[in-house]
Amino acid sequence: MTLLDARDLQGSNEVGEDTWELFESIEQSFGVDLGDYHDLAGISIQELSQRIDVVAKYQVEDSCLSMVAFNGLRRAFQNITETPRSAVHPATRIHDLLPWRTRHLQWASLQSELRLELPQLNLPLWLLTLCLVLPVSFLVCARVFLGFRISGGIIAIGSIVLILLALRATMLYPARAVPASIETVGDLAKAVIARNYKSFANAHGSSRERGILPALRLLVAMQTCISIEKILPETRIPSDLNIY
Repeated sequence: MTLLDARDLQGSNEVGEDTWELFESIEQSFGVDLGDYHDLAGISIQELSQRIDVVAKYQVEDSCLSMVAFNGLRRAFQNITETPRSAVHPATRIHDLLPWRTRHLQWASLQSELRLELPQLNLPLWLLTLCLVLPVSFLVCARVFLGFRISGGIIAIGSIVLILLALRATMLYPARAVPASIETVGDLAKAVIARNYKSFANAHGSSRERGILPALRLLVAMQTCISIEKILPETRIPSDLNIY
């Protein structure tokens, strides 16, 4: 490896704000102290899961944590949405249980009922698209169809200002979109485990075959908004995640 290659590799593994927040989230979920984050730069998902296993020292049990989480979610959905127990299955879609209009309120109630952290709801993609497209379209239409004498520079500057104002206004709009990786109650059960692994492992034990590594992969996927299929055991943090 040349000196230039070594510098490039070091730069790609630099611990920035996104990487720092990712490691903090991992520590919170698994209830561990990972030490100096800079020492973890370049670590693979597989290696990190092994380190968590050593540091956490969970009791090893052949428990199906997904089933434990699902049963808790089913009870919570029954209490909050008054949905019959027989209607809640791992394949039941979240959209069918939580209507769009009240989803943000029921999501908060669900979190309170479980006494666990749920993945955060997001702003819908269509709303963000409108914030980016409408300001430009409005100014262009004003020039072309309404005859306003607006220069290209004013359109560019005005679009940026209006986009920033529109994005700021979206902060008043409650997030309601479920993360893309969570479509069903079964998906949500896995996400709950990933967010609260320590709580489940302390109460029910941790299976090395079905425990830390899958939960860690899902947690990283949710934190980075990357498809779970792209978060592999050999994926390295942060270079393979395109985060800083």
